Amino acid sequence: MPTNLSGNKGEWSEIYIFLKLMNDGKIYAADKDMKKIATVYLNIIKIIREEFPSQTYEYFTGDPIKICLNGSDAGPDVPLTQIEAMKNELWELFQTAGRGNFSSEHIEDFLSSIHIFKLKAPATSKAEFFGGTQDIIMSVMDYRNGITSTVGFSCKSDFSHKSTLFNASKDNTNFRYKLTGMTDELMERVNNTFNIKQKLNKETGLKETKYEIAISDRISLMKNSGVDIHFDKAVVDNATRNLILSGGTEMPKIVGAMLLNYYWNNNAETAHSSIVEATQYIITSNSADYNFDGLESIYKRKIGNLLYDMFTGMRLSKEWDGRSSVNGGYIVAKDDGDVLAYHSCIADEFKDFLVEKLGFEAPSSSRHNAIQVYKIEDEYFINFNLQVRFK
Repeated sequence: MPTNLSGNKGEWSEIYIFLKLMNDGKIYAADKDMKKIATVYLNIIKIIREEFPSQTYEYFTGDPIKICLNGSDAGPDVPLTQIEAMKNELWELFQTAGRGNFSSEHIEDFLSSIHIFKLKAPATSKAEFFGGTQDIIMSVMDYRNGITSTVGFSCKSDFSHKSTLFNASKDNTNFRYKLTGMTDELMERVNNTFNIKQKLNKETGLKETKYEIAISDRISLMKNSGVDIHFDKAVVDNATRNLILSGGTEMPKIVGAMLLNYYWNNNAETAHSSIVEATQYIITSNSADYNFDGLESIYKRKIGNLLYDMFTGMRLSKEWDGRSSVNGGYIVAKDDGDVLAYHSCIADEFKDFLVEKLGFEAPSSSRHNAIQVYKIEDEYFINFNLQVRFK
């Protein structure tokens, strides 16, 4: 079956992970600093790929590797030395490839010989798999109890573009804040503050003027004019519902305080976008107004649980049932070539990892109805949008 495999590092990473796991025969767990936990791992019995409907290939670990199609031997038997050689060759390409797409006829010929014709097997949305999608499916055995299960993992590469955990979705992810000290005249000044840029239109070859919402300038203008701000609510009621389900009635207020620190206190600066900094802010300010001690552990747990819920499929645009039937995890290909996993048997470590590695990001304000002052009757409001990305 002829093919032409070409993609960037991120798109090739699933193939690299496949080759690395087949070569190692096991997947080690990672701690919150993305370092291997040598005593926690899963033995891999087989990896399952279904690139085309009704064509399920199973790749059994061992030496040689055995390949079956729909339960019958499909061949060829593949020596581990060949798997390792292809893995190393692909890793060498990662070292020399830039940000764009690349290909390798040699690696492509090898993959075709073992019935792999796509860089990514189609991710299937299934509630029982981690993150709601499965990039790679494996039959594994837990070394601690000998129990065998089929699990689905979401694959990411630490050497590719940092992926988004939680995407902005217009008003679904908007949080509303009430502004005091605002006037109609100041509102007009704020809403007409833009960054004016000249960008080349690749089709016409001409430069075009682009007006981008100047987040930092708008925030600074309001603060310098004596405007004060207070969290009001999530714009969409379903967002409030899901956040309460995740972390209690105070959760919308907690998220609102974290976004306030990022956008208002720090002008949406990347240097102050980390979840760690935002968590410290809500601890120090006691954003939920708890009247007892031991606040640090409470807030950290709530934020860890929220990020975990986001990763396991919770969104604010549709009703969530609070379930996260996790039997897989998150596999990451590291910059040094190692491949590690976060999975359900170390959920607390995974939550720590999410807190450490994630940060807020300001999406397109014009597209998502944010960073623009608006008036309802005699009151003024502004929206801050929630988007979370791996740093």
